[in-house]
Amino acid sequence: MAVGVSSGREPREVPRYGPCSSPGRVGDPKRGVMKLPWKVLCGVIGLGAILAATARETSQPCGAGCGAQTAACLKTARVTRSSCRMDCRANSAPADIGSCSRGCTDTFRSDRTTCRSNQPSCVQACDASSTSAGDPSTAACLGACGEDLGACARNATANLRTCVTGCRTASDVRSCLEGCAAPAQADTAACPADFQSCAGTCATTMPPRPACGAPTGAACGGTCSTPGQVCRGVGRTCTCTTP
Repeated sequence: MAVGVSSGREPREVPRYGPCSSPGRVGDPKRGVMKLPWKVLCGVIGLGAILAATARETSQPCGAGCGAQTAACLKTARVTRSSCRMDCRANSAPADIGSCSRGCTDTFRSDRTTCRSNQPSCVQACDASSTSAGDPSTAACLGACGEDLGACARNATANLRTCVTGCRTASDVRSCLEGCAAPAQADTAACPADFQSCAGTCATTMPPRPACGAPTGAACGGTCSTPGQVCRGVGRTCTCTTP
């Protein structure tokens, strides 16, 4: 089964042949239907395409890390929704299962919106020009922070996938999925927090620019001894260059 998403509405399941489905009639207990948690696992694996596509679109290491974090966040939200729905079926009165499940869906939609809305601010934090006029050393620092973010997010995704896979043979699938969702939620909160902390040091730990001639704070603009040259910034240094 694959997940089809339409704008503004809950993702719907549509039959499609692939590694997570086999040809057969929907409802065929032997061929066409997958049982939880295998359907959950396939959803987690399928969202890997989001990570890959985003990483290609944001080729810089910092931006790619933001894409990996978004993918991990979405996968965690999906598993959390599945766990919530199973809890509704197990613990709600028959008349209340529908409203309970709708609550799970509402929470999932909110989590999904949060996952996606956090990516632009992450990418903006990767922009060295916003803090240091495109300083190469700051860009390198932010790139390293982004690589760490990507590694953290991919590790969270791998742990979640392994955990959900193990739920296939668990005696209590619902409790197993709950046990998978909780640490994944913690990981997808910790990874961006660490990134923000790391990115914050990139702009504050760099030394000020030395000026050409007479220093004036961190700005370039001192005098140059060679006629025709001007003092301008090159990376984190001020250098006399010919216009």
